[in-house]
Amino acid sequence: MMAQALLDTPFAKPAEPGPGQSDPGKPAGRRWRVLVKLAVTVAVLGALAAGADWTGIAARLSAADPWLFAAGFAVKALTLPFASQRWRAVGRAAGFSLTRWTAFRLQMASSFLGQILPGSVGADLLRGWFTWRLDHPAGLVMLALLVDRLMALLGVVLIGLIGLPHLAAVAPPAVAGTVLAGALVLAVGMGLLLLVGRIPRDRLPVPKRLRDGALGRTAWSAVAQLRAMAGNPSAWAALGYSIGVHLATIGATILFARSVGLSLGWLDGLAIVPAAIVAAALPVSLGGWGVREGAMVAGFALLGFDADAALLVSLLIGLSIAVLSLPGGLFWLLLRNETAARPSPGGADAFPTDFSR
Repeated sequence: MMAQALLDTPFAKPAEPGPGQSDPGKPAGRRWRVLVKLAVTVAVLGALAAGADWTGIAARLSAADPWLFAAGFAVKALTLPFASQRWRAVGRAAGFSLTRWTAFRLQMASSFLGQILPGSVGADLLRGWFTWRLDHPAGLVMLALLVDRLMALLGVVLIGLIGLPHLAAVAPPAVAGTVLAGALVLAVGMGLLLLVGRIPRDRLPVPKRLRDGALGRTAWSAVAQLRAMAGNPSAWAALGYSIGVHLATIGATILFARSVGLSLGWLDGLAIVPAAIVAAALPVSLGGWGVREGAMVAGFALLGFDADAALLVSLLIGLSIAVLSLPGGLFWLLLRNETAARPSPGGADAFPTDFSR
């Protein structure tokens, strides 16, 4: 059973202000978050652009190998079906079923919205919202969203560990040590979650007030369900798809780099691209722009490549994501019309209260 507190924030319809009450001001809060992310994006991109040799970048781009350039786009396009199959797999592990086509439509729509509305509506939550509106239980959808993010993170960490020996050979010890420490923290954290899931809630070593409160019940329920999913083959299939997503991004980076004359190899990609993937996923900029470029420039510098070439390759990755996501606008419109014609699950505009049924 998932407590309502876990679900209300992103999905439930907010209550109307009563007589004499003012609006809670959530839109203003969202605007501030967008402005902060916009400021970070502009500041980082501005700093990178100010020091770049744009004449040299343009010359590299004009001399790019068109076949390698096209191959980079094609390989990057594989991230979309891989990500959609990951969503389908975690849904199956959580307890609901999606067809391949439905999962792909949901992924395309959320990718598109993640590009144009990154500050107000997260791509993950939009995918979850549409999935719920297609008559799948809210609690299971939220659980799937959590597992989807965990598998994405675990996938990039595993790839980062494979590239760690090469990173250690080219980077200062502190850099490689940070990657290893992050992997250990994730492993210990996941191990503790699985261990806690074996303990009955009334025997948890925490104060009774916290244990029996709404937050405590919600957290324990989520952990217990995550532990139950750990033995589900579909959850591990989702990890495989997650690794596929990241390997496609690394492959596209290598192809884009070679198209503009950089001799970037697979070991190089495995060493530096995972950090850029993690940086782009952080909710601190618009669509990952800026932080992805900064991480890529820093990583390429460790390998001895110049900053202008690294900036160009990173911009090509970002632009490829944006271009490949454009058809998702049509899927978004079709899904919006499809779900608008259906009554809300449970006959209400907010998620139901009891998810145990």
